[in-house]
Amino acid sequence: MAEKLKNDKVKANKNNLPDERSLWGRFLSSSAMFLMRFFTKINYVNSENIPNDLPYVIAPNHQTYIDGLMVAKGLPKDHFKKFSALIGADLKTDHGIIGKMILPVARGIEVERYGNPVRGLVMACRAAKAGNIILVHPEGTRTHDGLVAPLQSGAAYIAMKSDIPLIPVYIEGGFEVFSRYDKIPKRKNTFTKKKNVINIIYGKAMLPQDYKDADEFTKAIENWLKAREAEYLEKNVGKLRPRPNIDQTKEPKE
Repeated sequence: MAEKLKNDKVKANKNNLPDERSLWGRFLSSSAMFLMRFFTKINYVNSENIPNDLPYVIAPNHQTYIDGLMVAKGLPKDHFKKFSALIGADLKTDHGIIGKMILPVARGIEVERYGNPVRGLVMACRAAKAGNIILVHPEGTRTHDGLVAPLQSGAAYIAMKSDIPLIPVYIEGGFEVFSRYDKIPKRKNTFTKKKNVINIIYGKAMLPQDYKDADEFTKAIENWLKAREAEYLEKNVGKLRPRPNIDQTKEPKE
């Protein structure tokens, strides 16, 4: 049995597919969620939109370091086993201990964010066709001002090339809790003094055959995210932390 597992792992590596989540990865994911739930209340909304069948792409907005984990933990347990994420190759070198911890948790597929992303996208398509769920943050980096930045087409490209559904996800309130400017999560809302709340909202499946190309598909994802954002801002007037005046179209680095 041990020899068979070893051979299976070698075969997976040769195919450049993500390994099974290690014991260390499972420990880190459980620990991170335990801490996040201490600091905030996490609600899962419209979970019925999660497909029963694998594989599929998940495309959430990007507000915190652990967005992917929070989204993944709302999936059925058997889906979480097959959950993988497209991650920036620079996480291991430029983001300290948190960056290094993300890879085993996410079963990460590395992509060059500031270079040529083709190899990472090809590997993600291969992983999807092998039955893995692929999470992609279309913004490419965490928000600088709490708002949805212009999207890149990677998520739509993977869904179209793999001919699988894409689930848009809006993460509501993450910037208030654990933005790129925070060393640790904030437990209470500055204005209401109540415990912060993060809502993970799953949209209905978007099918690649409904769009002529990845650009049109990406625009549809962006429109859905922007609509959820507008609803969130309208119902939380005067309750949100001040937004830095950042031009996200310039795609600042982490």
